[in-house]
Amino acid sequence: MRPLHVVLCSLLLGATACGHSARIPSLPASHGHLSRAMAHYLDPQTEDPRLFGPVGVSPKDSAPTTEVEPEQAPSVFAEAVQKLSGTLSEEQLREAASDIGAACDAGLAEACDYLREQFQHPKRISGEMPRLPQEALLERAMSVVVVECRLGTDGRARNLRVLESAPYGLTQAMIDSVQTMRFEPAKLAGHPLEIRYSFQFNTTFSDMKLTAREEQDWARTRTELFPTSSAAWAHLARVLARDNPEDAAYEKALRQLNRMSPTYWWAATELAWLHVQAGRYVEAEPLTRAAKKAASHNSYVLETAARVAYHQGRCEDALREQQQAIAKLPAEWPQEEQERFQRALTEYQGPCPAGMPAPTPPRAPAPQESAPQQHTSAQGS
Repeated sequence: MRPLHVVLCSLLLGATACGHSARIPSLPASHGHLSRAMAHYLDPQTEDPRLFGPVGVSPKDSAPTTEVEPEQAPSVFAEAVQKLSGTLSEEQLREAASDIGAACDAGLAEACDYLREQFQHPKRISGEMPRLPQEALLERAMSVVVVECRLGTDGRARNLRVLESAPYGLTQAMIDSVQTMRFEPAKLAGHPLEIRYSFQFNTTFSDMKLTAREEQDWARTRTELFPTSSAAWAHLARVLARDNPEDAAYEKALRQLNRMSPTYWWAATELAWLHVQAGRYVEAEPLTRAAKKAASHNSYVLETAARVAYHQGRCEDALREQQQAIAKLPAEWPQEEQERFQRALTEYQGPCPAGMPAPTPPRAPAPQESAPQQHTSAQGS
């Protein structure tokens, strides 16, 4: 009997503990596949290239409880950072995080970067790995178990909830394992923080190789059996982004994933990109804001935001976002993609020369003014 290959990924919805070496994607590839490849290139712990990995969220679980005007954002951000330099109660910590999130929402890139850079993911420091039941070994079971919990500031998991189960005692093995584990808790600027956390337990034999069609079928089955599992919808969206982005199920999977994990940058970006392709710029705009909060360093996130801004008549924003997207492209990135990004910038510079007002948004032209020609950026495929 061939050995069973077991993968245990303990991860915050947003960063996986199972890292792989970064690599350059090959073309043709969809926008969704390229954006995830970029994330993995920048940080191999951000997006596991194996398609059954769970999903990501921002360092905080909920949306900001306050709203901040753009001109107030710098002072609100500075005050919150100052608070984080001292000793805080749990409530004060969440208020500070919420204020920084609100400043980020108001367009202060520094605040978005702070949330990403100052967040420390949990680290397992003790506990037993799942013990595989003999029946699972005999049946050569290929399975996935997903368990969600609250990971407290004491490093212990509580309120366990099974999102995806498996036969042969594998679900109970996962639960028993999690209950033995102790973590160094998540931290924001050094302050321990309770978060939502999920564990995924994958078992597969080393000689089991799925075709693209078989993996798509498996991913669809997971969403049918476990429709409340964001990990299952992530699996389906990711495998379709890789192999079949024209499938109507791709947009459905992204919508479901975004609904269940609204702060997951990849789902927000790629759903926004599909809206852009269809001319739905109003629907795309809030999605790009959400994506930038967690992944403003990803060129594909910025490219999407730039496209939305251009078609909403925000010339300055479009040029700035696209210029940043180009600046952040790795030198090793495919030349075809580098050229495509530059063509988009040239496209924006035509109607948006320096010092000139923005063109009229194509969906709501002003009286006696012609709207600029509508363009659709080609996918990277």
